[in-house]
Amino acid sequence: YASSSSVYGDSKKFPLNELNKINPKNIYGLTKKINEISAKTYSLSNKIQYIGLRFFTVFGEWGRPDMFILKLLNSSFKNRKFYLNNNGNHFRDFTYIKDVISIILKLRKQRIFRHEVYNICSNNPVGLKKIISFIGKFTPKTKIILRRKQLADIFKTHGDNRKILNKIKGFKFTQLNISVLNTIKWYKKYQSLFD
Repeated sequence: YASSSSVYGDSKKFPLNELNKINPKNIYGLTKKINEISAKTYSLSNKIQYIGLRFFTVFGEWGRPDMFILKLLNSSFKNRKFYLNNNGNHFRDFTYIKDVISIILKLRKQRIFRHEVYNICSNNPVGLKKIISFIGKFTPKTKIILRRKQLADIFKTHGDNRKILNKIKGFKFTQLNISVLNTIKWYKKYQSLFD
């Protein structure tokens, strides 16, 4: 089942591992925490095995249009304003969708004997300003409007992925620049979907 890095809330100590206390600061994160508690309870009482996946900022081809990278691309190519919270001073542990799919397929072949939760992340947080700068090299100039931090925003996500890498040995994450370039290429091909 899908959980989220949002269950961790704001933290000062990184990287976050699956044993860290979860303390969501928004409704979305709270719903994911409730899902995890429900799954753990059912697992204990009914001996059902569940795998919870805490996804960290998933992006890429066919991604959600309301997420950062696709919103940025859409604003750039459609000549629209892009509103950047906290003046772009956030950090995100971006995780490429093709890596996520590969991990899920590999996990399906693993034996799980109880409720388990895994961070699905690259363990490589990047500042939003750096991503904007990189994307800007390959796209039209974006009209960026700076805004203050939103109350429900999490300043930084940075997950520890050692547990999942120990489970599916030998997995290599796609380099961020390659995955972003793949996403830009895909967007250019399918940008009419965003009209």
